[in-house]
Amino acid sequence: MLNQIEQGLPEQWRGVFHMAMAPIAWLFPFQKLLLSGALSSEAPVLMALKLFFLCLPALCIVVGLWCSMVSVYTLPFRSHRIRFVSTLFVLWWDVARAGWLFWAGMAKFFFLALGAVWGLMRFVVAAAQEFIISVFELPGKLGGNISRNFLQGGIPWIAVLLTVMWAVLEALIFSYILAPTISEILSNLTGSESHRYLGIFMFVMLTPMILGSFACMHVLVEAVKSRNVTQIVQMLFVEVLVMGFEVMFFYRELVDSLTPWISQQTGVQMGLVPVLVIATCGWIGVRGMTWFLFARYGTPTLLAFISRQRVEESAQPGATKAAPMENRWEKALQRLKQEQGWFQEKAQTLLEAAILPAFQIIAAGINFCMLLFLSRPLFNLPFKNLAEVGETKALLQQVETMWRPS
Repeated sequence: MLNQIEQGLPEQWRGVFHMAMAPIAWLFPFQKLLLSGALSSEAPVLMALKLFFLCLPALCIVVGLWCSMVSVYTLPFRSHRIRFVSTLFVLWWDVARAGWLFWAGMAKFFFLALGAVWGLMRFVVAAAQEFIISVFELPGKLGGNISRNFLQGGIPWIAVLLTVMWAVLEALIFSYILAPTISEILSNLTGSESHRYLGIFMFVMLTPMILGSFACMHVLVEAVKSRNVTQIVQMLFVEVLVMGFEVMFFYRELVDSLTPWISQQTGVQMGLVPVLVIATCGWIGVRGMTWFLFARYGTPTLLAFISRQRVEESAQPGATKAAPMENRWEKALQRLKQEQGWFQEKAQTLLEAAILPAFQIIAAGINFCMLLFLSRPLFNLPFKNLAEVGETKALLQQVETMWRPS
């Protein structure tokens, strides 16, 4: 570029131009050599490392050289030349120190980042460990709590479950037994031979009917305990009707299905009365067995649940409540809250370690430019923390102060 300008000048002015451009003429090949060495490489990894570690220092050196060489032309017109030159040398000392601080700061940043990642990995591993332990301990703790609750006094949930299961079992059996008879009756009434959902319908209807027979027995027993004669007579009448209905339609069919086997073994042809007697004995036996085994405990709870009444829990003497399950996730969250300060401190440390080294180099380059135009540097290097970098408003006020004549 300078050669082209020199060739365009008259012969008598070329020597003067060559002498005038001598301070900056050597900067063009030097900056080309410096930037090409700092920014070019055939290996991608080496290229990335050069861009990361050498780009900013090289640009800062180029800016400093240009400002220093251009300031040579301004020395004859400046006041306090000795102070200006001294400041220029101090700025080059800042450049050298900023370069070393930049590389040391990058090393510190990578070391702190590695430590932060290691701490985060430890936290993740600890959280995963707590999750795995809680998953493996949960069945044992649930089993222990359930067993303690069952051993202690309280609501008889086992009896309730057995009562419901027995009603469901009876409904399934009687639905299967009564299906042919009910299907034949419906076929005669409707003229259709296909009744696809008859079994499901009968099961839904029979289950509450069987549970209702247990409820009638419960009311009869309570009436006997309270010696309420009127209620006893009423409930005996109802219970006889319930027994007659179930014996006639449910247990009779069961006995009828066993009649061919009884006739084959005994040779006795059973009539209506023997069938009804056996069915009645079967109903009494089944109801008595289920009532005294579990239904007398489960039926009151079912009735209280249906009527939305409060069920009083009777605790055993000396029984203690089961210890609450240890909530490991709550402990993990508490640990996370306790370590929030650690995360904030690490984040601030990483931010300063990542920004300050680059700001040292950039501030050194800006100081050269400010020295060229205002004869004073703007920043005091090195920066020890982000607070020393300064906000834009404070920097503008500082520049305005520098513009005022001393």
